[in-house]
Amino acid sequence: MKLENGALAVAVLPELGGKIASLVSRRTGREWLWRNPHLPYRRAAPGDSYVALHDTGGIDECFPTVAPTESLPDHGELWSQAWTIEERGEDRLALRAVGPQGRYGFRRALQLPRGAARLELAYEVENLSARELPFVWCLHPLFAIEPGMQIELPGATPIRVPDPRAPGFAPSATKRFAGPLARGEVGLRSADGRESLRLRFDPAEIPFVGLWQNYAGWSGAHTPPYFNLGLEPSIGDADGLDDARARGSAAILAPGARRTWRVALELEP
Repeated sequence: MKLENGALAVAVLPELGGKIASLVSRRTGREWLWRNPHLPYRRAAPGDSYVALHDTGGIDECFPTVAPTESLPDHGELWSQAWTIEERGEDRLALRAVGPQGRYGFRRALQLPRGAARLELAYEVENLSARELPFVWCLHPLFAIEPGMQIELPGATPIRVPDPRAPGFAPSATKRFAGPLARGEVGLRSADGRESLRLRFDPAEIPFVGLWQNYAGWSGAHTPPYFNLGLEPSIGDADGLDDARARGSAAILAPGARRTWRVALELEP
């Protein structure tokens, strides 16, 4: 399913967790999103591993956790289900997913403003249960990167670096968290200097950015390691829901409550 305007072309796969599979600049022809050459697109079966079978690239939504817990799967509960189309147009698409046992509703609307090199994402999550809903969320884009690209964060942004003694630590494949942010923005500048991609959001709604830097250091699918980058606006400053709750950064929705937030991906010459 495609959304297009004069500046951007976007491909979305509602049946695969609402994945945004492609983000192409009409001005330069650059495909900004990474595509895993080793894993085909496929529908998820119960119990499937995200990293072994479905780490196919593009942009996924991680909710209500990123790392697995005793009761929640790796990368959350949204990537493994087909989403319902609520609204569709040439430059707009609204999708909705419902959590297991009907615990929550998760809605994301995509909009390409006319003539603008900008993809706007508007979110709403509603607690449909009679119990509190704790969660972390992150936008999980994997970018196609090349030597010479630059990550750009607001000045004086604190970055939490993982302990090099921790199990699984590898300098060429690490996850860091930046924030809390004074200004809601993170950018990726192309190596040739022709274009940059900026993710913009309200830091009161989304206080953190996860930085997944995989410089040919890791693969979860027993394939050659990947070369990609994740710039992940995040609610919560830890991948695990339990860790984020312990750090006081997880969100908690009361029964019947809703929370909204927005992210814009914008190309700049």
